[in-house]
Amino acid sequence: MKTSDKQINKESVQRKALISYGRGPEGEEVMIDITEPKRINVKAIIAFIIILPVMMWLFSVIYGIDSLNVTSENYFSKGRYVIFSSVLCGILLNWLIQAIVYIIINPRSYSKFAVIHNKRNHTIRFFYNGDMRIVHFRIANILAHWICGYIPLLLGFIIGDISICYFGLLSIMFFFDETSLVWRLRHYSGQALCRYKSDRE
Repeated sequence: MKTSDKQINKESVQRKALISYGRGPEGEEVMIDITEPKRINVKAIIAFIIILPVMMWLFSVIYGIDSLNVTSENYFSKGRYVIFSSVLCGILLNWLIQAIVYIIINPRSYSKFAVIHNKRNHTIRFFYNGDMRIVHFRIANILAHWICGYIPLLLGFIIGDISICYFGLLSIMFFFDETSLVWRLRHYSGQALCRYKSDRE
């Protein structure tokens, strides 16, 4: 059964969410407030602590204990390269793929891109400074997240290289809050307008 608009709005308020819902001249409108402290960071840390040992256990069961060492010369010869690459992929490549999707949807959208430093929680966010449809937000984020994190994680299991799994998992942690936003927006219509509220407003 589809959740009513009233129920969605009530749930968002109760959780003190970053998401607020309303109706305007063009129909449903969803506001994502990125000026509030990101409580999702704690969840990302907890998720990492839970997922990492489970991933390592599964990998060791399939390929053996020795396979847990980052010794592959084909991909990441040293552990620090895994961390450095995951930062670049989880942040910069993630942003680039999202930007490309928005440009394809609206060729003039490059003028509405913004990277904002949130002074309240000392985080940096890339966002589209204007109205967009939730369906476009979903496409941009889901595509970027799969390419930057989830596919490498699965690929590492398939080819038997734990360094690729470490890379994928670390990349996922950098955009875990975005994945959470996509999940929480599942109740809303794909045609609803979606926009960010930033410190500039």
